[in-house]
Amino acid sequence: MGLKPFEESVAAALAESARGDYQAATERLSIALLQCPASHQRGRARVLAQLAHDYPRLGNLQASVRCASEAVALAEHLGDTAVQADALTSLSFVYAQLLMGRDALECGLRALACARSSADSVREAWALNRIGVAYSSLDNPAQACDTTAQALEIALTQGNSELSFSCLNNLAYFWLSRRTEAHRRQDAEALALARTQARKLSEQATAQARASDSHFQVAVAVSNLVEALLGCEEYSAARPLLDEFEALARQHGYLALKLQATVQRALILKANGQIDAALRQLQTLMDSQRDRLPPKLLRGLIYSLYETHKACGDYRAALDHLERHTELERQTARDTMALQTEVMLIRQEVEQAHARAEHAMQDVQRERKRARELERDQLRLRDQAAALDRAAHEDVLTGLHNRRHAEFALPLLIEGARQAGKPISLAMLDVDHFKQVNDDFGHGVGDRVLQQLAQLLRQKVRSADLLARVGGEEFVIALVGTQPDRALEICERLRQAVADYPWGQVVPGLRVRVSIGLAAGEPPAEARLLQERSDRALYAAKRGGRDRVCSG
Repeated sequence: MGLKPFEESVAAALAESARGDYQAATERLSIALLQCPASHQRGRARVLAQLAHDYPRLGNLQASVRCASEAVALAEHLGDTAVQADALTSLSFVYAQLLMGRDALECGLRALACARSSADSVREAWALNRIGVAYSSLDNPAQACDTTAQALEIALTQGNSELSFSCLNNLAYFWLSRRTEAHRRQDAEALALARTQARKLSEQATAQARASDSHFQVAVAVSNLVEALLGCEEYSAARPLLDEFEALARQHGYLALKLQATVQRALILKANGQIDAALRQLQTLMDSQRDRLPPKLLRGLIYSLYETHKACGDYRAALDHLERHTELERQTARDTMALQTEVMLIRQEVEQAHARAEHAMQDVQRERKRARELERDQLRLRDQAAALDRAAHEDVLTGLHNRRHAEFALPLLIEGARQAGKPISLAMLDVDHFKQVNDDFGHGVGDRVLQQLAQLLRQKVRSADLLARVGGEEFVIALVGTQPDRALEICERLRQAVADYPWGQVVPGLRVRVSIGLAAGEPPAEARLLQERSDRALYAAKRGGRDRVCSG
């Protein structure tokens, strides 16, 4: 197969993927991959990255990991940062689906660095979008919304409809999750906000999908809109939309969406007092599709049966389903762990196969590859250990990242800035006379000061930048791509925002001021050098009288 037919086959597959015909697209791409000319390794890497993007839409996460891992290795060898960004973005998404949040976040950050290195705003937004999904898998929906909103802003300026749809749809999903959590906490204010945001974003995503040629986008967006309407108890408005996306799901083989529609129909019947009909529909689905239901949907179905039996007073049957739901939760956790292990083995297998190919080409490259694999294995094992204890990367008091996370993320940010040819700024912020606050008002007030300060900083700093509490009253802020004079203005605004805040509302007589040391400019060879400069600048601010910004 010559290069031209190969390119034509890939172009046809990309068109099928854009329409949501992922089965046809993956079949065409798999054939093209087998027939790709040996000399056209960039084309092979591009096809692998596209397969990694499409396979999750068919529920085949293992195949996506295999293709993405091979694409990353091949693109790294070729020096193709654009394909690296695409493949790492897909890896981040798959890891998030497998609840491997730390791995998802690491891949997202690496994809972001590659996208910025290739100066590609669309790929940068895709990486931010997947970082948002990673944050969601780490149970941080607020950060997920912030990061995805930043990706959406880039998507809208670039006029990329697929990307803007993905951002809108993800935001709608995140707000639906926040609605569920607010309902569980019985937080009326948060629930009202989540309902409003989920509906608005679902409507925007649906409008965006209808303007595309993708049946899949329409089905997914409308299913989220139906979920939002059901949460607002607008059942009559939900019915025709439910009919629409269920028909699309049946026509194009979107099994999960088709089953979701059946569950939603039963919920409408239950809400209208037709409990017996709802029970029949849910039980029929359980009896006929149990082995085909995705775990999340199966859990939701069993829980709906529990609530429906409870609503009609059949408490024995309700208890049976609640016990089944609990056992299914345990089984899902075991299955997820097994799938995580399988995925890690797939990734390791691909890496080893690539290493053997490199060995056959050149002895020097073989030794270099072996060293890189060893380093990746060490990073993977460290990340696995970190994923078991999320709190190890988060400051419990303020909810910000902690010193350990800052030490992990700062070198990645510096490397990304260096590859992209952009400046980086590091600000060290310290609360002036914080010991006096604790002595005068008590440690409880001191904790509230740190929490409010963290909230002020979070509001003023971009979600893609690094913000962490690294000591008792010491914080670090890393700004990527910000010119030194602009970074100095930002730090001065932060200092002024702290000074202007009505601290007397926390406790009468309270006054809080901060000193900031800033190091800005070209990315250094090591993170330590940037930290030392910002430390010296902070000491200068302290010696100079405090409540000021010094740049060093």
